[in-house]
Order: sequence, then C-alpha cells, then structure tokens
Amino acid sequence: MTIEQSTPSDAPKKPSVLRRVLGFVVALVVAGAVAYGINYFGSDAAQTKAGDCASLTGTSSDADFKTVDCGAPEANYTVGKVLSSTGESCGENYDQYTETARRGPDSKLCLVPRLESGKCHDFDSTGMGYPVIECTASNAVMVKTVASEAECADGKALAYTEPKTIYCLTAPTES
Repeated sequence: MTIEQSTPSDAPKKPSVLRRVLGFVVALVVAGAVAYGINYFGSDAAQTKAGDCASLTGTSSDADFKTVDCGAPEANYTVGKVLSSTGESCGENYDQYTETARRGPDSKLCLVPRLESGKCHDFDSTGMGYPVIECTASNAVMVKTVASEAECADGKALAYTEPKTIYCLTAPTES
C-alpha cells in the first residue's frame, strides 16, 4: 500500500490580494460604462443634434421629449442648439429642455417652436408647444414668418439665430 502526500507546490495558488482588488475595480468600471451607455442610448435628448425636430408633450414640469421626423404632425419644435452644460444659457426667446440623467450625460436643448405662418397659435397654453387655435379665440396670436425683423412693424418679432427664424406675432385680423 502506497500513500501519497501532496506537497505545497501541488496546491492551487490563491490569487493575490492585489489581483482580486484589480479584478473588482475592472468589474466596477465595466458596469459603470454599461450603465452610462444604457442611459445615453436610451435617451433621445442625449443623442439629439441641432436641426433635428422634436415632439415635446406634457407640461413644463413634466415634459416628455422625443426626436421625430420634421414632417411628422407631432413635430412642434426644432432643436436650435445643443449645449454642453446644463448651466449654459440658450439666449433670448428659446424654449429650453433639460434632462438630468442619474447615470450618463445631462442634456440641455435650446428649442425653436415650429409655428404655422398665417395661422393663430395659443401662447398661453399650459402644455408644451404653441398649438394652432381658432383666430376667434380670446388668446389667439396670429403668426407670420418673415425674413427680417423690420418686416414686423405692426407686431412683435420673435427672432432666433439658430436656425435663423423670425416670426411676426400680431393680433388676429378680422376675416
């Protein structure tokens, strides 16, 4: 009968503490990158570029942003600027949409409303955008797209630099 004893050189080696810590750190970095990617690619606002069209619904305190085709009936805004920081300012007249992500990038978009020239819009609406309404409504504002602010002598010019857009807002005319 033979008895074999294992020697210390035959025992499996345990990974060093440094190797285990390094493995844990790498796993955390990979998990963080995956979470960031999911938030980034799951957010329309984070992927939006200037010139894209958007549908913004809901209210100013609970807005729902979605990038849409510019020909879509629900397209009520054009993205004028995409800011690199939520602390930056869009400038005068722009509507703003800010999305703060738990993980991933925050987004701040400067929005130009898509108004229909020759129609009346509701600028007192509690919802997002400025819906078309009957010109006989008490809160109706007539919109005309013009090439320069000088063409808006009888109303208020609403001008945007990006994309260059100028609306002339006036009281509805009697038909």
